[in-house]
Amino acid sequence: MAVFAKYTAMNKKQLAQAMAGKLAITEAQTKPLLDAILQQLHRALAEGEKIYLPQFGTFELRYHLPRTGRNPRTGDVIEIDGYNQPSFKPAPALKQLINN
Repeated sequence: MAVFAKYTAMNKKQLAQAMAGKLAITEAQTKPLLDAILQQLHRALAEGEKIYLPQFGTFELRYHLPRTGRNPRTGDVIEIDGYNQPSFKPAPALKQLINN
C-alpha cells in the first residue's frame, strides 16, 4: 500500500516571499530576480536549450511525433501534429531529499 503525503502548492508570490526571507532582502527586491530567472528559463526552452541545474534537475523539451487519432464524436480519422512538450527530470539528490 502506497503512502501519499499531503502536498500543498507554492505560488509565485509565496516563492518570492520565501526567497526574500532567505536572502534578507525585501520582496520588492526579490520579485525582479525571480522574474529574470523565469524569463531565462522560458527563453532557453523556447530556443530548444536544455537547462541543467546541479542538485536540482534538468529542464528540456521532448518532441512528440505526429500521429493519427480519432475524433471521439464522429469517429473520423484525424492527423495530430507533432509538438514540443516541456519536461523536468529531477536530479538524484533532489529525489533523495524528497523521499527522506
